[in-house]
Amino acid sequence: MSSTSHPDSPGRAGMNRELLRDLWSAIWKFRFQTLTATALMVAAKLAGVSVPLVLRNIIDDLAHPAQLALFPVFLVLAYALLRFLSDALSEARDVVFSIVTQRTVAAFTSRTFTRLHALGARFHARRETGAIVRDVQKGSNGIAFLLGVALFTILPALVEIGSIVVIMASNYTMGFIVAIFATFISYAVWTQIFTRRRMRIQREVNSLESQSDSRIVDSLLNHDTVKYFASEDTETARLNQVLEKWVNARQRNQRALTTLHVGQSAIIAAGITAVMLLAVQHVAVGRMTVGDLVLVNAYILQVCMPLNTLGFVFRETNDAIVNVERMFAILRAEGKPGEDVDRPDAQALRAATGDIVFDHVHFGYDPTRPILHDVSFRAYSGKTIAVVGGSGSGKSTLVKLLFRLYEPTSGTVSIDGQDLRDVTQRSLRQAIGIVPQDTILFNDTIAYNIAYGTPSATRADVVRAARAAQLDEFIERLPDHYDTRVGERGVRLSGGERQRIAIARAILKDPRVIVFDEATSALDTRSERAIQNELHRLAHGRTSIVIAHRLSTVVDADWILVMEHGRVVEQGTHDELIAQGGVYTQMWTLQRQQGELEHTQRKLSGEAVALDELTQGVAEVLQEQLADRHVDLHTVVTDPELGTTANRADLRDAIATIARSEIMQASPGDRIELRLERQDNKALLSIVGSGSELPRLSAKAADDAQSTLAAFGGSLTLMQIDGRAAYAAVLPLRPVMDPPPADLAAVTAPESDLDLDLPLDDTVRVATAPVVNREPLLGCSLLIVDDEEESRDALELLLGDFGAEVHLAASPREALDFLDARPHTRWPTTLLCDIMLDDDADGYDVLREIRERETAMGVPREDRMQAIAMTGFADADHHERALVAGFKASLTKPAPLERMIEEILRVTPPSPYYTEGRPG
Repeated sequence: MSSTSHPDSPGRAGMNRELLRDLWSAIWKFRFQTLTATALMVAAKLAGVSVPLVLRNIIDDLAHPAQLALFPVFLVLAYALLRFLSDALSEARDVVFSIVTQRTVAAFTSRTFTRLHALGARFHARRETGAIVRDVQKGSNGIAFLLGVALFTILPALVEIGSIVVIMASNYTMGFIVAIFATFISYAVWTQIFTRRRMRIQREVNSLESQSDSRIVDSLLNHDTVKYFASEDTETARLNQVLEKWVNARQRNQRALTTLHVGQSAIIAAGITAVMLLAVQHVAVGRMTVGDLVLVNAYILQVCMPLNTLGFVFRETNDAIVNVERMFAILRAEGKPGEDVDRPDAQALRAATGDIVFDHVHFGYDPTRPILHDVSFRAYSGKTIAVVGGSGSGKSTLVKLLFRLYEPTSGTVSIDGQDLRDVTQRSLRQAIGIVPQDTILFNDTIAYNIAYGTPSATRADVVRAARAAQLDEFIERLPDHYDTRVGERGVRLSGGERQRIAIARAILKDPRVIVFDEATSALDTRSERAIQNELHRLAHGRTSIVIAHRLSTVVDADWILVMEHGRVVEQGTHDELIAQGGVYTQMWTLQRQQGELEHTQRKLSGEAVALDELTQGVAEVLQEQLADRHVDLHTVVTDPELGTTANRADLRDAIATIARSEIMQASPGDRIELRLERQDNKALLSIVGSGSELPRLSAKAADDAQSTLAAFGGSLTLMQIDGRAAYAAVLPLRPVMDPPPADLAAVTAPESDLDLDLPLDDTVRVATAPVVNREPLLGCSLLIVDDEEESRDALELLLGDFGAEVHLAASPREALDFLDARPHTRWPTTLLCDIMLDDDADGYDVLREIRERETAMGVPREDRMQAIAMTGFADADHHERALVAGFKASLTKPAPLERMIEEILRVTPPSPYYTEGRPG
C-alpha cells in the first residue's frame, strides 16, 4: 500500500477548499490570459449558437426563390464564416490559456517535489517509490484537467445552453422549454447518483494501481536478490495477486460507467424525441416553418452535446479529484519540528573550529527499539576520531544524528557548543562534508557530479578538485572528458572512480567537518589503499569522523571509539586499545586472521594469464552472437607479451559480457574491435564500438564486471580510442610470466649435495619447500616492493619456489620500516622494486632513502643492497632513468622468468649466511 493514505471526509473537504484556493490563485496570477481566453470562448460559443439561426434563414429564403435571389449567397457565406469562427476561436482560446495550465501544473509538481525532499528520513523510510511517483504524475494530470478542460468545458456549455434556452423561449412555445428542462433535470440526477457510486470504485482502482506500480519498482530495484533466491515466480505471483484485484475492480468500474452512459443516452434520446414530436406537430398545423423545424432539431442536438460534455466533465472531475487527493496528502504531510522542520527561532550554524560533542545521547528509530544508549564522546577540532564496531552497533546512526536526519530521543548533539536542534538544517549540512560507503551518482556528467552541492563552482574549481582527488588523468581518457555521462547511479564507473568523485565533491565543498562513512568498505584491497591516501589528505586540518569496519584503515586515528549494541564499550588510541586486550583486540585478531586467509585464497586462485591468448578466447566465445547480429569483430594485439594475474575463466567471461552489450546494440555490418595494448604501466583490454556513443550496459553487468576485475586488481573504465567510445578493462601487469614446463630446465640448477641451514626469523615468508634441483636462488634474500598484491603474490610464489628468501612490502613506507627494524647485516641482499607506486613516493624515492640510510650507517659501497627496477613502461627512457638512478638492472613487466632469475643472480652479492657460494 502506498505510504500516503486517503484523508477522511472532513480532511477531503478541507483539501477541496485548498485546491479551489490554489486554482483561483493560479487564475488570478494569470488573469489577463484567463480573461482573454474567456472572451475568446464566449465569442466561439456565440458564433456556434448563431449557426442554426443562419441555417434557418437560408432554408426559409430558399422556400421563396422569387425574392432577392442573391441574398441567400451572403447567408451561406455567413454560415461558413460562423462555423469557422466557432472552431478557430476555440483553438485560439486553448493557445492563450495553455500558459496558465502549464505553469500551474509545473508549480504543483515542483511544490510536491520540494515537499518530498523537505520531509525527513522517517517519511522516506516508509515510502514506496513507485507509488509516490505515480501519485505525483496522476495528481499533476488531475490538476491540468481541473484547471483547463473542466473550466473551459463547464462554462462554455452553460453559455451555450443558456443562449439556446433564451432563443427557444423567445421564439417558440413553453412546451419546448419544459421538454428541455425535463431532460436537463433527469440527466443531472442520473449523472449525480451513478457518478457518486462510481467514485468509490475509482478510489479502489487507484489504490490497486499504486500497489501494482510499487511492487514492480520494488522488485526491479532488488532484481539481484530475486535472482539469488530464484524467486522470479514468487515475484510474479505477488504482482498477479494485486493485478487480479485490479482487474475485478476495473470490471466493476466499467460496468458502473456503462450503466451511467446507457442511462444518459436514454434520457437524451427521450428528450430529443419529445422535442421533435412537438416540432413536427407545430409544422403540420402551420405554426412553424420547415426552417424552424431544422432550427429546433439543431438546437436540441446542440443542447444534448453540452449535456454529454457536462456528464463527461463531471465524471472526469471526480476522477481527477481522487487523483489530486493523493498528491495533496503529500503536500499536507507534516514533518517533525526540530528533526524535519527548523524551529522558528533556529539560527545559522557558526562552525568556527568544528568541535563535535555527543552528550548522553539516547536514540531509537522506533520508541520500542532503542539503538543508542547513553553515547558520549567529543571530536576535537582538526583531529580524527574513528568509530568501529560490528554491524548493527549504531555506527552509521551517529552520522544520521550528526546530519540531523533524526533527533535524539534524549541528550544533545552539538557543534562548537550549538545544539543542532537550534540551528538550521541548511547551514548544518553545508558545514559538513561526507564521503559515503556507496557513492550514488546522478545520471549526468562527471563535472555535474563533482560540483553537486556547490552550485557556485566554476569549471576551473571542478578541475582543481578532480586533480586533488587524482581523477584528472582518468577523466582525460574519457570520450567527452568532464562532460562524459556516468550512467544511471554511476554504473559506467568503477567503485574506486565513484569514490574519487565523492572525494572531489568533498574537496570542492571544503567543509569544516568531514565524515567518512565506511568509505572504502566496498573496495578491493588495492583500491582501498589508494583511496585511503586521498582520504588522509582530505582529512588533514579538519575535524573528521571515520566510520569503519576494517580496523586497518583507522590505526592512525587520533582517537578510536569501539561500539557494541549501541554503547561505547572502549575508547583510546590503537596502541592503547590493543594493550587493553578487550573487544578491539579481538576484532583486530579476527580481521588479521581473515586477511591472511583471503591472501592465501587469492594466491591459490590467481594464475598467470597470457592476455593475447585470452583475447582470442573472448573472440571465440562471441562467435555465435556475432553471426546472429552480422557484426564483425576484429582483434588488435599491439603487444603479444602482456600478461596479468587472474582467474582465466572469470576474466574471459567479464570481458565477453561487456562485448555482448556492444554487439547487441550494433547494427548489421558494424565493426567492433577487441584491442589489447600496453598503456603506461598497465595492460588495456578494450572493447571499441563503431560510434561515439557507449553501449547501454546494465547495472548488473557493470557491477559484475567491475567486481571480477577488482578481485585481481583491475578496474572497468570509459575512454576514447581513435574517436570512438570504449569500455576498457585496466589490468595490472604480472611482473613475471611462468615458463612452459618444457622450459623449466633453462632456469634450474644441477642437483647439489649441499645441506643448507638458513636462519629465518618469523618475518620471513618462504613459499613451498624448494625442490633440490630447482634452487638457483638459494642464498638470495630479496625485498620485493610492489603496491599490487597480485604482483607480490606471484613473485613470492615463483622466486620462493626457486629457493629465494622473500620479504614483501606493499609501499615505500612499509619497506623502509622493515629495514629500520633490523641491523644492516640482516638486510636482504637485493631490492626488487616497482618504479610506479600508488603512494606519495615511487621506486626512485625508495632507493634514495635506502642509500641515505646506508651512508648514515657507514656501509661500504661493496656491501650495499643491490637493486633491480621493475616497470610496465616498455620504452628505453624509463630503463635508462632507472640505471642512472642507481638500479643495477631494469626489467619490463611481464619479464620472462629466466631473465629475472639471471638478473637477480648477476647483481646479488654472496649472502653472509651462505658461504659455500651460489649453485650455478
